[in-house]
Amino acid sequence: MSKKLFICLVVLFSSAIINAQDEEKIFVKVENEAHTNLKQWTDHIKMNTQLPDSVSKNIPAGTYKVNVQFIVDVHGSIGQIKAKDNPGYGLAEKAENILRAYNGQWKPASQCGRLVKAYRTQPIVFVVKD
Repeated sequence: MSKKLFICLVVLFSSAIINAQDEEKIFVKVENEAHTNLKQWTDHIKMNTQLPDSVSKNIPAGTYKVNVQFIVDVHGSIGQIKAKDNPGYGLAEKAENILRAYNGQWKPASQCGRLVKAYRTQPIVFVVKD
C-alpha cells in the first residue's frame, strides 16, 4: 500500500469516527437552539398546568416551579425528560408528563451548520389557590 493511500485512509476513518462521536454527543450550548411553535407550546403548558380541584385540594396554596430538562434529537423528537426540581405533591412527575404529552414538532438545534442533539430546560409553574 502506498504511503499516500495509507494517509488518505487514516484521514477518512478519523473523520468518520469524529462524526460518529458528534452524533452521539449531547450539546449544552449551541449556535441555534432547538425550537417548536411557541404559541402551541405555551398553550399546551398553560392548559396542562391547571390542576383539577381533586388534586389541588391536597396541596397547600402557593406557586410551585419545576424545571424540566429534556433532549431534542436530530430528528426533532424529545426524550430523556427529567425534572430537575421536586416541590413534592407529585408535581415533578406531572411536569414531566406535560412535556411527554406534547405532540408538536420540534426543529433540532444546530452547531456549525449541522443538526445536533441538545438539552433544553423548560420551567413549569403550578399555581394552587385557596
